[in-house]
Amino acid sequence: MRASATNPPRGFTVVELIVVVAIIALLVALAIVAYGKVQLMARTSSCLSNQRQISLAQTSYATDNTGALTSPCTSFRGTTGAFSVDSPCGNNRIVLNNGQLTNESYHSWTATYGGTDSEGNPRLNGGLENEGALKDGRLFEYVGSVPAYRSALDPTGRLRSYSINCFIGTTVPNDVSVYGQNWIGWYCAQGVTVQEWKSTHLARIKQPSSTIMSIVEQDGRVDGHNSHGFVIDPRPPEGSVPPPGVPNPGAWTVGGWQGWIDTPALWQPESVTYSLVDGSTATYAFQSAQAIATLTEMQAAGQSHGYVQPPDPDGAALRRDWMHFRDRLLPGVIPPMVPRYQ
Repeated sequence: MRASATNPPRGFTVVELIVVVAIIALLVALAIVAYGKVQLMARTSSCLSNQRQISLAQTSYATDNTGALTSPCTSFRGTTGAFSVDSPCGNNRIVLNNGQLTNESYHSWTATYGGTDSEGNPRLNGGLENEGALKDGRLFEYVGSVPAYRSALDPTGRLRSYSINCFIGTTVPNDVSVYGQNWIGWYCAQGVTVQEWKSTHLARIKQPSSTIMSIVEQDGRVDGHNSHGFVIDPRPPEGSVPPPGVPNPGAWTVGGWQGWIDTPALWQPESVTYSLVDGSTATYAFQSAQAIATLTEMQAAGQSHGYVQPPDPDGAALRRDWMHFRDRLLPGVIPPMVPRYQ
């Protein structure tokens, strides 16, 4: 049957075609955005799972080693097994690993600087860790998988994305004398002794549900490795003047406030993942736009050390981002920041 003159066949107008194409494009764009968010959520979940595994591995290691934790160091390169820290508390002799500091004997969680692996390959070659650096570390038996050391969020070519909190499993932060010597005066002023500072055993962690175990860190080597543990300056920033009676006088900034000695990796946009000693995990969203911009620029340039975060630009001096991690280094030992806006 042919169409009559009064009912001609009807097609799409140009305007209708444009509307249909626009709707399809919008749906595709929404699908792409949704897919990107789903991918990010999956990668973040995988990263948190890895760090939970590392935290639980530390607990298992402690169970098998009379409560002792592995060191956050990536193996020690020193030649002596002890050093002394002079302070208002008196002279304190720090003995590491029973005085044995060879790369093979030190109880580091990885063996990055430990010579060659079982196949004769350098564990660290051209700034890159090989699998032997992980497998020969004290924690690998309990982690059990090389991929568990690498975050799905990590855009670099490294095998390991994580660092251990340098206040955990140590006699002094990172078992490096310079931090102990620079900070011990401030600690003494708060009534904290060197013995209280020791966190070599799980039982010495006073608040395991609030203490960081592992964290994503981008070290200065863009495709290299994270050297030693994650450390930031726990002292109040220079210029902080709390009222009388507050237990953190800013005058005790011996050596100058260093702020972010190491910086977390902002691989998840504006956010950082970490685990806690009790095996739980968390994601923290940075608050300071300036900190986000600075850290992003530093990471892009292959830099991740020595960022002295300024006060937040909201009329208060509170450095929310630094404070968040500072409060989770070793709570119960490190004196709290009071008032919190300092």
